[in-house]
Amino acid sequence: MDRRFERVWGFCAAAAAAGLVFRSDLAAEGVREGIALCLQTVIPSLFAFMVLSGLLAGSGDGAVFAPFRLLARAYRLPEEAAPALALGLTGGYPVGARMAAELKKAGRLTAEQGAALLCCAFGPSPAFLCGIGEMVFGSRKVGLAVWCAVLVGSVLVGWLAGRGLRPEERPAVRERAEKAPFSERLVGSVLSATRAMGVICGFTVAFAALRRYLLLLPGGWGKFAAAFCEVSVGCMAAGEEGYMAALILVTGCCCMGGVSVWMQNACFLKGSGIPMEKFFLSRVLHLFFSLSAVLLFERLFSMSEWAAESVFSSFAEAAPRMGAGSAASSAFLVACCMLLLTGKGVSVRRKQARKAERGG
Repeated sequence: MDRRFERVWGFCAAAAAAGLVFRSDLAAEGVREGIALCLQTVIPSLFAFMVLSGLLAGSGDGAVFAPFRLLARAYRLPEEAAPALALGLTGGYPVGARMAAELKKAGRLTAEQGAALLCCAFGPSPAFLCGIGEMVFGSRKVGLAVWCAVLVGSVLVGWLAGRGLRPEERPAVRERAEKAPFSERLVGSVLSATRAMGVICGFTVAFAALRRYLLLLPGGWGKFAAAFCEVSVGCMAAGEEGYMAALILVTGCCCMGGVSVWMQNACFLKGSGIPMEKFFLSRVLHLFFSLSAVLLFERLFSMSEWAAESVFSSFAEAAPRMGAGSAASSAFLVACCMLLLTGKGVSVRRKQARKAERGG
């Protein structure tokens, strides 16, 4: 079996190399679109949540999100999972996986609890879906309604995932070190968020380039494969369909996340011991609950009346362009990289000073 997988991966690598050699223009165009998407959408909508999630995961202060402490109890999770629930449900896809991994490594969650948390702390941010609603449906309210439907699905999936946990199950909490000063925790959170954004943007650019090649497949297979790989691609492509089909496709893409988001989750979970099998199984339930909710919203509120008559008809038209706002975004990205480099040097010097004090 391993040899078969090696042959498959070898064939894929050879095909990718041939594509880069003979159609390098497609890769270049996809990379440009991916970079534009990162600068205009991904970084602005996720970076602040990444910094905040790092601060809360490091402090362990779940009292800030008191209502989510009750939700954690209903899910049979420890109260320390409340910040991960809150930010995972509202901050965007990788935030929940990143916080679950950090809580597990800190000894505040078991592997089983981390797997249950991952099932529900997964979904797009409201900012992302408001933008999708404006670009695909011509109405931010439709995007917000889709986010509410996905949120309903996440809450129900979380309750079902928690049924497999014992209420008395508690992690073997490690002895916590003395809490660092806020300034030091803030710097650490910014550096960690910058590294995380590097991972997310790397996958976004790679799959944007891959999308260009997938669209060469005959019939509708290219669009289907591209949508299955990247959630933003699938949402944008839904604009080519009618209103109801687009509503169902956007909701479905947001529930599934796509291969790119799955790989981002796996990257953040690496070394934490949290399995992803339950997460993959929960996607089917999440899809069912969210589609049921969005169809109910359509019946109750007639959301089709909110949608504009003219919407974007292709991803190429809807994809953000490199414009005047890109200069500020680029400067921000460069500043983050400089902070990452200087912060690493400061960290090394502090470690050396501590070793010298111990040696003295």
